[in-house]
Amino acid sequence: MKSFFPDICGNESLRRRIGAEFCEGSFSHAYILEGGRGYGKHLLARQMAMAAACENRQSKSHPLPCGICRSCRKIAADNCLDVITVSKPEGRTTMSVDTVRALREGLATVPNDLDVKVYIIEDAHTMTKQAQNALLLTLEEPPSFVLFLLLSEDAGALLETVRSRAPVFRLQPLSRDAMRSYLTASPAGIAGGAPTLLQEHPEEFEALLTLSAGSIGEALTLLDSKKRAPLMQQREDTARILRLLAAHTAQDELFLLFRSFGASREELNARMTTLLLALRDLTLLSRTEHAPLLFFTNREQAIELATSFTTARLLLISCAVEETKEALAANANVRLALTRLQAQLFTT
Repeated sequence: MKSFFPDICGNESLRRRIGAEFCEGSFSHAYILEGGRGYGKHLLARQMAMAAACENRQSKSHPLPCGICRSCRKIAADNCLDVITVSKPEGRTTMSVDTVRALREGLATVPNDLDVKVYIIEDAHTMTKQAQNALLLTLEEPPSFVLFLLLSEDAGALLETVRSRAPVFRLQPLSRDAMRSYLTASPAGIAGGAPTLLQEHPEEFEALLTLSAGSIGEALTLLDSKKRAPLMQQREDTARILRLLAAHTAQDELFLLFRSFGASREELNARMTTLLLALRDLTLLSRTEHAPLLFFTNREQAIELATSFTTARLLLISCAVEETKEALAANANVRLALTRLQAQLFTT
């Protein structure tokens, strides 16, 4: 059976569906690739550009893209003038109509090296309404040799008229097993030190998988110990908070721990989100030992900790943390919010 997009991890049904269209040469003039940060949208877009230009597209003995023909190699090396990446201006949070107008100026120019010209539009969900309407004019009657690939974390942020002219393909987060296999066997994972981390610090490796939430891109980033360290510290602090609450008599220690937190609203909000994930695990484990876990990597330790709480108390703590997040969103003073939370935690 012909292999489609072999460099993409997981998303097998999506790869087969897109691959069949490109293999037959019946692909659409535009696609929307939706998925979270690090899910592989950019890699898939590059692979789709290669597939559209692949000189061995219909060969049964080659995968699609083949990766070895002249066209595939030029695109893979980022050395092809016919594959154009469109991004929002640096420092801007949105993509303006001017960016789309600039795209349209060179649209009618025929390809230089390939039979197709590919526009990869990054962060398409950040396009303003005016920018989307300007792009819509192009999507309605594009040149026959143009392929648009719109990358978006949220396709719902695009106008319905835009979505109606481009199929939406959603990349799914990977399972822990798929992530583990990729990180320990792929060139990128090996180069990042994943096998060594797994061998020398298995619990930290499992925590990395949890922090990555199914995102290969995020996992590869977190292989850098400097980028991983703050998140690992946040996890350690979260577990310590729960152990202190389980002890009932450690209010002073909890106060000192809270005092060590920074004054950044964003940091505290992230800590509260992590704490809610851990509380969610414990609440479910208080009902069933087979609950899927989003924070803890050691099920036995999590079950033991869960037995230190009643389900009712875990729910009350969760409500207090939720209220703190709401207060922060309403611009409450960070220190006062922490002080109030501490008082609530020890009266539950």
